[in-house]
Amino acid sequence: MFRLAHVTDPHFRGFDGLTLGALAGKRAIGFINLAVNRRRHHKTELLAALGEDLRAEAPDHLALTGDLSNLSLEGEWRAALRWLEQQGAAPSTVTVIPGNHDAYVAEVVRAGAFEKLFGQFQTADVDGAAAAVDGDARARYPFVRLRGPLALIGVNSCVATGDLGAWGEVGAAQLQRLESVLARVEVARCVRVVLVHHPPVLHKGGEHRNLRDRAALTAVLARAGADLVLHGHDHRDESAVLDGPWGRGIAVIGAGSASYAGAPERRSRYNIYEIGDGAITLVTRAHVEAKDRFEEVRRAKIA
Repeated sequence: MFRLAHVTDPHFRGFDGLTLGALAGKRAIGFINLAVNRRRHHKTELLAALGEDLRAEAPDHLALTGDLSNLSLEGEWRAALRWLEQQGAAPSTVTVIPGNHDAYVAEVVRAGAFEKLFGQFQTADVDGAAAAVDGDARARYPFVRLRGPLALIGVNSCVATGDLGAWGEVGAAQLQRLESVLARVEVARCVRVVLVHHPPVLHKGGEHRNLRDRAALTAVLARAGADLVLHGHDHRDESAVLDGPWGRGIAVIGAGSASYAGAPERRSRYNIYEIGDGAITLVTRAHVEAKDRFEEVRRAKIA
């Protein structure tokens, strides 16, 4: 049995090297929101506790599906790297993709800052995307990592929106590459797990925060197939089933935020997928505030 952990939307905080000049435009508004609102709802101590529980569970692989930061600051990403180092896991056992907060401003995206810091967690085992970071960091997606029975396919749905929205877009070029790699023999013979930040289905209203080309993404999946799609973004547990080829459904599972300090059904959590013997079992572990510890709160067969 292969055990895949899925952690998302941790929203690390870190201000090392921050200058006033960096807090302009959208970042200025985001910083005010962080100071007034987000810091009350997202707790670093919950991230630390989740890390301890994750180490005890010792999964075979960890997938992080974005929003490692709040404002796309290097200090925030350095805090995420320190957290990953504390897990004691080799980069080959961790896969990381960005979220919309990791593409907060255009200059960060153009520079490929996220990919330069987290590139060791994005090494590709299958050709299909460009390797260059400079010029267009999105050209390196999707990347494929073959781990045990899995093919992990990292998709980038995040763009610098230039407004206060949190919407995403995969884009025609990346969608074409995605359809191609999903059909590769070495990928198709595996359990194909697509990692993307924005949900490919509409759970919450408002196009200002959803995936704008979700219909095009689901059309690719319907033609090429996949076994599991994992996402974050909405800060709550979500599930759906997409139509796949030959009448087979594709399970789409969203996880709640790793740092959220709210009600029990949304409080800090992560998922573990137990994959083997032709079945996938979903296990959710969440922080139980009354006991101040993480416990299994859900177990269900999804495939």
